[in-house]
Amino acid sequence: MVCLLLLTYAFEVSAADTASKFASVEVGVYVIDISEVQEREQSVVADFAVIATWHQDELADPDAPELRRVALSEVDSPRLFILNGRKLREKFDRFAEIDRSGRVIYRQRYQGTLSTPMHLENFPLDVQTFDIVIGTLDHRNRTLVADPSRSGTMKNFTVAGWMVRPEKLQAGKQLAPDGVHHYSTLTAIYTAKRNGLFFAWKLFIPLGLIVCMAYTVFWLDPTVLGPQIGIATSTVFTLIAYNFALSNILPPISYLTRADLYLMGCMLLVFGALGEAVVTGVLATNESQLALARRIDVIARFVYPLLFVVIIAIAFS
Repeated sequence: MVCLLLLTYAFEVSAADTASKFASVEVGVYVIDISEVQEREQSVVADFAVIATWHQDELADPDAPELRRVALSEVDSPRLFILNGRKLREKFDRFAEIDRSGRVIYRQRYQGTLSTPMHLENFPLDVQTFDIVIGTLDHRNRTLVADPSRSGTMKNFTVAGWMVRPEKLQAGKQLAPDGVHHYSTLTAIYTAKRNGLFFAWKLFIPLGLIVCMAYTVFWLDPTVLGPQIGIATSTVFTLIAYNFALSNILPPISYLTRADLYLMGCMLLVFGALGEAVVTGVLATNESQLALARRIDVIARFVYPLLFVVIIAIAFS
């Protein structure tokens, strides 16, 4: 009797394990390329493959060819879809491969954009997370499990200014549109670190040179008001142009980034240099106040670079 009970228990455990095995879909995600990060659209342009594997008992046939190729509609597909896909194109025909044991493999390659919320407070020193979220519309609630053996990335991506590396595959659930049921999901998470050196050469060093150009007005004698005003106003116009260039990079967000703080600080310094040039120029028109105007210039020569260092510390500390 005891032996019978043990055999019954073993059979039930084995059946449960088998049912669990056949109720799951192993999913691998292989990223071929990430070619562009679109901050304004909060999306990335990606090229990736999804490999799904599951068992279907009724397709098992020991006398069949080692690998059969059939239309996806002829098998019990988990109906995978990309939750955060935008204008994704499927590159492969919808076919599945079946081995003699009833194991089904479905491969699909996608090209297009993926929506990915970004947090840009630390731009351009930010680290972003890019996700590929895969869901299943299978009515029998099969669960998606990670398949690390079929997941990974190409060694190098063509995206400029970013270093992207795989983080993890994470299973989860999403609430269905009916607000009651849930469907299984699998998320491939990738960490992307922006190359700040690119923006240093393209944005921050030129801005620093513009600030230094405005600094020269303090070394001109207050009596030569024309050259002082000319230098100060040209730096103001250049900074305004850089502000427009930066606005084309970032999305319309409601908070300031590190780049915004740096740009605003540079603008305040340049406008301050313009204001100081006007004040000292007006004072220099009066012979009795010429000494005061020159003294203000001397003080500004020390205060101006100190304020620039403070701005850098606030923006990047």
